[in-house]
Amino acid sequence: RQQRIEKKLARSQEHGALRQAPTGPLAKWFPLAVVLIFGGWLLGQARMPKYSEDEFNLNAFGELPIVAGGRQQPVDALARNTLRSISNYQTYVDADGKKQPAIRWFLDVATQSEAAENHNVFRIDHPEIVSFFEIERVKGHRYSLAQLRPKASEFHTKVEEIQKKSAKTLSVLERRYVELDQRIRSYTMLVAAFSPPPIPSLPTEEDFKENPTEARQKFMAIGDALMQFSQSLSRMSPPLAVPVGKETDENGDESNGKEVWEPYAIAWSKAFLQTQLMNQPPAETTLAWNKMMSFYGKGDVAGFNKAVADYKTLLETDAPVSIDQKKVEFEAFFNHAEPFYHASVLYVLVFVLSALAWFGWSRPLNRAAFWLTVFTFVVHTAALIARIYISGRPPVTNLYSSAIFIGWGAVIFGMIFEVLYKLGIGNLLAGVAGFSTLVIAHLLAADGDTFVVLQAVLDTQFWLATHVVCITFGYATTFVAGILGVVYVVRGLLTKSLTREVGKNLTRMIYGTLCFAIFFSFVGTVLGGLWADDSWGRFWGWDPKENGALMIVIWNALVLHARWGAMVKDRGLAMLAVVGNIITAWSWFGVNELGVGLHSYGFTDGVLMALGLFVVSQLVVIVA
Repeated sequence: RQQRIEKKLARSQEHGALRQAPTGPLAKWFPLAVVLIFGGWLLGQARMPKYSEDEFNLNAFGELPIVAGGRQQPVDALARNTLRSISNYQTYVDADGKKQPAIRWFLDVATQSEAAENHNVFRIDHPEIVSFFEIERVKGHRYSLAQLRPKASEFHTKVEEIQKKSAKTLSVLERRYVELDQRIRSYTMLVAAFSPPPIPSLPTEEDFKENPTEARQKFMAIGDALMQFSQSLSRMSPPLAVPVGKETDENGDESNGKEVWEPYAIAWSKAFLQTQLMNQPPAETTLAWNKMMSFYGKGDVAGFNKAVADYKTLLETDAPVSIDQKKVEFEAFFNHAEPFYHASVLYVLVFVLSALAWFGWSRPLNRAAFWLTVFTFVVHTAALIARIYISGRPPVTNLYSSAIFIGWGAVIFGMIFEVLYKLGIGNLLAGVAGFSTLVIAHLLAADGDTFVVLQAVLDTQFWLATHVVCITFGYATTFVAGILGVVYVVRGLLTKSLTREVGKNLTRMIYGTLCFAIFFSFVGTVLGGLWADDSWGRFWGWDPKENGALMIVIWNALVLHARWGAMVKDRGLAMLAVVGNIITAWSWFGVNELGVGLHSYGFTDGVLMALGLFVVSQLVVIVA
């Protein structure tokens, strides 16, 4: 029996050596070729498109500054965020079946083009709502405003009835009606912000001669109507496109005044009043915007491109102090490059290469997966730094950025494990963690702008850079241990590759990661208590988010004590690490679903089902 075992072991080692051994120049240069190919692909995707003289220079227009959501950003960002909140996409398909950028849709809407109402951009998933509008259900679930308009009055009546109910009692269908109403309101606010009201004919000199009182009253009525329009639009918090100067004090001095930005529609209305009623010259910025809108509406390509170039020159020579045009233009490039989306694609390729390595030619494939992971991590890191530069904040400020940061931290551990053990497990971990977290971030971005302005209580650089970063690393490391636990269980159940040596190495990875996890989660929770005392005057209030953070600390401590006390061995440690995935997911997302407490800043509607499915999947792994 001993001889048979030794022969079997020898054959296994020989087979493993054949699978591991590189074969010639192809194996040597394959990893470099993979990185160069996909590096070239990424550079090609990030390159800004060039426009000919007979095309609208949409990129140049998209780089213009605008104030929306309480922050300065390029027009391109406003267009992308608004379209994404309406359709869940940053592009749309035109009448000719061609994919078009968000900035073109924005210009069509802003200039009230006939094509705007026919763009299929309103996402409606629920079949009963599609039936309500009496339209045919289509693939992609996106519809035009022209299709919705015939039933608009009935729709708004229905929404008003729904909004009278308590939000907690609304059914799924009723929530979808409210969601569609919010999308339509985003569209109409954009229209209102860039569409000056119609102006009736002004009284002429002959009118003043024949009936001066009536002519004067007509002038005053027009002025009052424009002022009322301005006041009603301002209450909607529209995007502010036009810098019109500074606030003046009682002596007319504007040297210490705050810079004033206005929606284009209001700026145009005031310019009309200044020229027609007050005989004053309007702001040059208003005239510049008027030219751009007018030329685009007429389809005058040359006029539009020149107007955009002239406005950029105007901003360079006489720009408001608050405009950081380089940062605005960089954000426009960042949006076009979409580094996180392309990084998610590369993480999928890392996973594929790692999985193929199980079937043969493992060393070249694992080396290729590792170096592709390193390249993608550099892209991931550069994108994180870019967000810090654009926002002026530490890397984690909301749920979206937390997902990006958790993935980034998990990839670091994957690379470290691959350097130490060279088993391909680190590559697999990096691919799975990087892709899944970036997909979560992509889904969280569907609501619009991801560079949100923080609430006052959160507006502190120190605590954002210490507590939030530390606690997010605690999430990341606990998830890493859980993913390794899943790998241990799945590999042992579905393959014969979980040898004693591989199992021991996986156990070491899980144990080491849990040690980091309890450190970051504990220190992060303590720092959170100090921040709470600084902000609210108490260290702990049994808030749901605080409880969730404490649960992670307690669970990591429980797992480590179970290991130290020999209550669990390798498989038991893996199973307990998988439970950590459930607890961390609850602390990360679950407490936001409660909608209570002081930490409900990242409230997410509709993820409860996804969270439940994730928990079920982890329980299936544990039971199996």
